[in-house]
Amino acid sequence: MFRKTIDYDKVSKVYDQVREGNPEMVIQILEEVSLTDASLVLDVGCGTGNNTILLSSSLRASVCGLDISFGMLQKAYEKTNQIPLVQASADNIPFAADSFDFIYMTEVLHHLPDIPMTFQEIYRILKPSGLLCIVTQDHKQIDNRMTSRFFPGTATVDKERYPDIGVVVEELKKAGFSTVKSKIYTYRPIRLGLEYLETIKKRGFSMLHKISQEDYEKGLENLRAAFQKDEELLYSAEYSFVWATK
Repeated sequence: MFRKTIDYDKVSKVYDQVREGNPEMVIQILEEVSLTDASLVLDVGCGTGNNTILLSSSLRASVCGLDISFGMLQKAYEKTNQIPLVQASADNIPFAADSFDFIYMTEVLHHLPDIPMTFQEIYRILKPSGLLCIVTQDHKQIDNRMTSRFFPGTATVDKERYPDIGVVVEELKKAGFSTVKSKIYTYRPIRLGLEYLETIKKRGFSMLHKISQEDYEKGLENLRAAFQKDEELLYSAEYSFVWATK
C-alpha cells in the first residue's frame, strides 16, 4: 500500500478553508466535565485552534493549546492572542507534573507517533482525579464514512493509523488511569453538498494525503459523477468519546 508523510505546516495554509470548529463535539465534551474559573485545561493537538477557541469561549477556566506544527499554531494565533499556545510533541509535553484539571484531544490520536508515551505524559501532567477526553473513531465508524465509499483506500490507511477503542482503553489503563469508559455520539444526518466536494478537492482530510494520486483521482471522479447525477449523499458522522480519570 502506498503511503505519504503529511507536512502539517503545509496543510495549515489551507486547513481553515476546509475545516471548522465542531460545536456539537465541544458541547458533548462539556456535558461530561465540571470546571471552575480556577481550572486549567489543555487541548493536545490543537491545530489551528478551532475547537480550542470554541471550548475556551464556553468556559471560565484557563485553556491552553499544544501542537507540534508551528504552521498550525501560527494560524491559531492569528485568530486569538488570548489563549497560550505551545509548540511541542504530545509525547514530550513541557509542563510540570499535576498541572491540569482537564485535558482533551479531538481527532488527534491517529496523528501521534507514540501513543503509549503520550498517555504517560498526559497522566503525568494531570492533577490527581484529573480527567482526560479523547475523541476518535473506531474501525466500524471509519468504514461508515462517506470518504471510505469513494476512497476505499483511506479506510485501509486509517484503520492502520487509528487504534481501535479496545486498544485505546487498554493503553490508558497501562498508563495508570483508574477509570476508563467510552461512549458513542452520533451526529444528525446531513446532506453533503458542494462544500464537501471542495474539501475533497483541497484534500482537507488527512487520510487523502496518505493514498496514491491514482486512487485519489479515481475517487474524486466518482464523487463528481455522484454530484452530477444529483445523488443525495446523506451522512451521519459518528465518534467515540473515551474518558479516563487519573
